[in-house]
Amino acid sequence: AAGNGHVAALEALARRGVSVCERDARGRTPAYGAALNGHTAVLEALARMGAPLGERDGDGCTPAHAAAGNGHVAALNLLARMGVSLSEGNTDGFTPAHLAAGRRHPAAIEALLRAGASLGEREAMGGTPAHSAAASGDAATLEILARAGVPLGEGKDDGHTPGHLAAINGHVDALEALARAGAPLGECTEHMY
Repeated sequence: AAGNGHVAALEALARRGVSVCERDARGRTPAYGAALNGHTAVLEALARMGAPLGERDGDGCTPAHAAAGNGHVAALNLLARMGVSLSEGNTDGFTPAHLAAGRRHPAAIEALLRAGASLGEREAMGGTPAHSAAASGDAATLEILARAGVPLGEGKDDGHTPGHLAAINGHVDALEALARAGAPLGECTEHMY
């Protein structure tokens, strides 16, 4: 019910004693399903019923990861108002910002920025949301990150910078955004080729 936006069905289940905190086989809660599909009315109903909105699934992802990765700005804004962390990394260190940047959702990056979420955290391999944006060709997100003062020239653990990732993937617009921001584009690293 939660993942499909059916508030009335969710409320009917709760009246019958069904827990609104049950997890599926992947450890995902109804709040995760609602955030994944941008159902803010369901998130509000779950909060009224006392369901936690920031629980992690089996991969360490929270409803904030689900909302950010699918570009659901209203859900992100609601989660922020409800006090859910928008900066926590999953088991691999990916934050909601990494997912939004990697899936080309600059509006979600803006929402995370307005909510005070960290936009420069490193995942397990040293990549930041800037690396995710560059690899996916999201020039708009790179521009947002630059305006926010996020470093755009740092290398991951393997030495690849956002500029390398944009070039490797043929993303000219991302390269141009990085150049306008003053990020290095041609520095060689030991793992460049």
